[in-house]
Amino acid sequence: MFPKIGLTARIMLNFWLTLVTFVSIITFILWVERDDEALLKSLHSPIFDQLQTQLVNRPFEEVQGWFASLDEKKQRTIFVLYNRQEILNRPLPRFLNKLNEELSSNQPFVNRFRERRIFSARLIELPNRKTARLFLISKPPHIPPLHNVVRDHFVIILFFGLLLSALISYLLARHISQPITRLRQATKRLASGQLDIRVSDSLKKSHGESYLLAQDFDNMAAQLERTMSSHKHLIQDISHELRSPIARLQLALELAKKHLNIADNQKDILRIEKECEQLNGIINTLLDLPSFELDPMFVLQDTVDISELMASLCDDLNFAHPNAPIELHNQLPPKLTLAANSQLLRSAIENVLKNAQHYQPENAGTPIQVTLTLTKHHASPLEHVLIRCCDQGPGVDEAHLQDIFKPFYRVSQARDRNSGGQGLGLAISQRAVALHNGEIYAQTNQAVGLCVCIALPMG
Repeated sequence: MFPKIGLTARIMLNFWLTLVTFVSIITFILWVERDDEALLKSLHSPIFDQLQTQLVNRPFEEVQGWFASLDEKKQRTIFVLYNRQEILNRPLPRFLNKLNEELSSNQPFVNRFRERRIFSARLIELPNRKTARLFLISKPPHIPPLHNVVRDHFVIILFFGLLLSALISYLLARHISQPITRLRQATKRLASGQLDIRVSDSLKKSHGESYLLAQDFDNMAAQLERTMSSHKHLIQDISHELRSPIARLQLALELAKKHLNIADNQKDILRIEKECEQLNGIINTLLDLPSFELDPMFVLQDTVDISELMASLCDDLNFAHPNAPIELHNQLPPKLTLAANSQLLRSAIENVLKNAQHYQPENAGTPIQVTLTLTKHHASPLEHVLIRCCDQGPGVDEAHLQDIFKPFYRVSQARDRNSGGQGLGLAISQRAVALHNGEIYAQTNQAVGLCVCIALPMG
């Protein structure tokens, strides 16, 4: 278990250990080279030294006889080449052959440490101007240092060193990243609507910044849960308060229908009744809106005939605003339906049409043009129903076409004057269209005014 230190300290410790390890390896390599040289130079054999003296001061034949009289154990550790002939006519071991190739007048001394033994080679110039090559195989006077063992088994130690360091690095990285991974998973669950998710209890062992971050996440989730709950209850309370007067209004309409038989009055009462039903639908949508936000699939539970919906909307708005008529051009095939929420989609389109009526000049001369077509949308391979509404109002600059869908955004030009609104209609429409996996955008009209387009996928 790691000590109870913060995330910053642990990351700093990782970098520090890496740096120390790197510096230690470099220092170790330099020390190995220096230590080997010191070790090899400090080693000597009395028999080897005596042999060198004999070769310098006596004829080679006498030295050969003297060497043959030595103990066999000593003979196995010393080899002498004279006129390319070994002193006892023995073959040189393979590694000594390599040392023999390295010997020269420029390099008369060669020392190597191999397989826990020291191999030494000397080139000696004799009084008769000939040379002799002496080889000594000896063992260190003590247990070989660790760096020599490392050198003898470098590949194996390197493999296991890399394996062990990778394992330690993985465990350390996993220990550091595990709290972040849990927080990421909790964030996804929170975004999917599980507002009761909490993570601090599962990260108590982490301590430090990870645990503090988990506590902050829990506080945020708790605050969000309270806010959403309060928002939901507020909508429910408002909707409940609206239901009562609408219910009384509908009852009064039913009583009025029994007493009024004049056709014109009956027509007006039916219009009031239809608007009451519309209000009831809006209230139901408000009650369902939190569910739509948490799971957009709830939106697509109805089947809507888009042609009938648009015809009904245009009739209602033409009745309410006869000075700004809407002309519908339907180019869709008959009985074309979309998976949607009828009331939510109706509100989104209605806001767009009302916005066009609001800015349509009374002396425009031509009605608001609304067209329904099938088109391929640039962001999807599916066919889309395109609803295009164009007015002849003041229009909007190109730079502000995206901004008009922001809540409370008001453009500072003639289209903004005396509107009396709060800049929410198009923002609400964008929200509802997005819940239907569609897109809403604005374009400048070719002549004058503004075109707002709604693209709804068929799939």
